Amino acid sequence: MSDYFLDASTLADLSPDVIVVQRLIERDQLAMLKQYRSRSSAFIVFELDDLITDIPCNNQASRLFHRDTFDRLKAGLAFCDRLVVSTPYLAEVYGSLAPDVVVARNALPADPWGSLIGARFLHDRPRVGWAGAAGHLGDLKVLYQVVRATAKEVDWVFLGPVPNALARYAVEVHPLVPIDQYPEKLASLGLDLAVAPLEVHPYNDAKSNLRLLELGVMGYPVICSDGVRAFDCDLPVVRVPNDPDSWISAIRAAVSDLDALEQCGIDLRYAVLGDCMLDSCVPLWSAAWGVSA
Repeated sequence: MSDYFLDASTLADLSPDVIVVQRLIERDQLAMLKQYRSRSSAFIVFELDDLITDIPCNNQASRLFHRDTFDRLKAGLAFCDRLVVSTPYLAEVYGSLAPDVVVARNALPADPWGSLIGARFLHDRPRVGWAGAAGHLGDLKVLYQVVRATAKEVDWVFLGPVPNALARYAVEVHPLVPIDQYPEKLASLGLDLAVAPLEVHPYNDAKSNLRLLELGVMGYPVICSDGVRAFDCDLPVVRVPNDPDSWISAIRAAVSDLDALEQCGIDLRYAVLGDCMLDSCVPLWSAAWGVSA
């Protein structure tokens, strides 16, 4: 694995059967990809896990992409043999740009996710929490009225950057940690209930259910947004439409029986461990990369 392009001599010495690249859209990257194509007979796989041509304007990542991103993506895929995406929606949108397209779903590595479970400790009120990054401002807007209405009934806990409109009602706001520390930090929150709101937008339709996997493997029961294809899966979570009354009612119903809520978390954890870990996906990924299992 390398985070830079190999020079011609190194590429020739390695003589790879397969080259896997991820989301190359910068001009210099496309130029190097073209050189790979001309200098190697390897099977080239292009991976993509976001709808990079339709990012919500309130997502901070939107400013990082070019107006001609679609054209750049099309140019890059022209040098590749296969596009591998994480969701069927991405295959629908970008599949026509590639000679071949394969959907290989996201999964969690057993180390460390499989060995962690959410902390349990005594507290006066149910702990309800959210975790995410800076690109989720639009998703968090779903919670504004919800948090305000329930702040005296539950303890709100946030991991990651949140606006003051939410932070002022929280009992804890934890700064985002480096990715290698994220699983342990998520486990340390000790949540009775996790929430995963997503605004209804094509960008979120194209996302995977990775957030449900991360929360679920901790044993946290989850309430998430309905009507978004990212969460259209068989995992045992509660889905509610993105209106405040529905969210408020769902949270109140969930925390009214903490024993039942804990069992929901256990059921979700077993579902993730049973079908959503990376070890069980090895044949799928091996086939997606053009290598026999």
